[in-house]
Amino acid sequence: MERVSLPDLSPAPPVPFDEQELTLLAGLDYREQDALAASTRLRAAGLDADRAAAVLTQARLRGEAAAKFGSEAEHLLLTRAGLEQATRRAVAEHHAARFRVAGLSSVADLGCGLGADALAFARAGLCVLAVEIDPHTAACAAANLRSFPDARVLVGDVEQLEPGQLRCPDGGAPAALWLDPARRESGRGRTRQRIFDPEAFSPPFSVIRRLAATGVPMGVKMGPGMDRAAIPPEATAEWVSHGGDVVEVVLWFNALATPGVRRRATVLGPDPLVPRALHVLDSPVAAEQEPAAPVGPPGAYLYEPDGAVIRSGQVRALAEAVDGRLLDPRIAYVTSDDARELDWARCWRIATRLPLHEKTLRRWVREHGVTSLTVKKRGVDVVPERLRRRLLAGASRRSGAGGKHATLLATRWDGPDGEQRACFVVEPL
Repeated sequence: MERVSLPDLSPAPPVPFDEQELTLLAGLDYREQDALAASTRLRAAGLDADRAAAVLTQARLRGEAAAKFGSEAEHLLLTRAGLEQATRRAVAEHHAARFRVAGLSSVADLGCGLGADALAFARAGLCVLAVEIDPHTAACAAANLRSFPDARVLVGDVEQLEPGQLRCPDGGAPAALWLDPARRESGRGRTRQRIFDPEAFSPPFSVIRRLAATGVPMGVKMGPGMDRAAIPPEATAEWVSHGGDVVEVVLWFNALATPGVRRRATVLGPDPLVPRALHVLDSPVAAEQEPAAPVGPPGAYLYEPDGAVIRSGQVRALAEAVDGRLLDPRIAYVTSDDARELDWARCWRIATRLPLHEKTLRRWVREHGVTSLTVKKRGVDVVPERLRRRLLAGASRRSGAGGKHATLLATRWDGPDGEQRACFVVEPL
């Protein structure tokens, strides 16, 4: 392979706000209905229209970032595109813990964005070199990492780097690499559309494979919908859910891979700051080598696996855990006659089975006085929100003690007489 020369790496630009603007930003509690009044106050403080708008944008982004970063968001500098791809703090802490357990003392975060993962590495005591191609984003990352003397942000093109020539702030070569490839096109600070071709990522997947082949310990954050067939056999693929949301699959290479584990599902609790693993499910084989789960008719209970379990292709483990079976080999609903409380699946009691006919469902809703609905579906051509609106059309608007909520699960399976479709009225365990 032709050796790529190391491009120039430059320090991150200065913070894109002066001291007065940062002071004004710290005192802003953004509310959309108060935006005009806040802008007027900023103009009265001496800011021109563009700078007042920039400060207001930061205040708005900080408010939105609280869901990912908790109170830490109040001190971060952000961009719209960077915030959309930034790792949630609890998930970033989960990443950093793996580096520490592996005994690694330094890391190069290649494509650091706003520095969410770099911050977690720094909090864990690692020496951090962060590289970002966009100067404005790099300036924000440098500001976010300013309280960590062993962290440094540089501007450069990750695709052109030779990791062996990188140096951390302590002067040593980074002991490990972390990459979060850009998977969306962006422009003017906003993301425009998601990219699905791994070779169109930045850096492309071929560059990631080249880096992994050097033997360096490495973690690569990818979208959770990544094709399992595209995952290199030498990697441990870890799908992570946080608070019920599947947020990523991380490919762990070399010393960061788990021996004997090809696929892992990690279910984290909802705490926005502290990672608490509710369940970890491992498989030693690729998904296509997984034995088929049993399939059978509906029982008394229906289980909905956590998204990380589904994405990692380990629904069979749920069927085994509840002495159950899949309704359909292509659909991630497990049914059983036993009720179990699990951290990695939701259990529903099947109260009623109804035909998947809108008129029948509407009549059931009306006769049972239902005034609010949750509609879930798998394997059927149903738009849940649209069906919910149609079923409730004309229903009584009673609220409080007079209202009634119901949950419907629409799905299909193969029965002795061909394909069966039904809508289950379910109650949570």
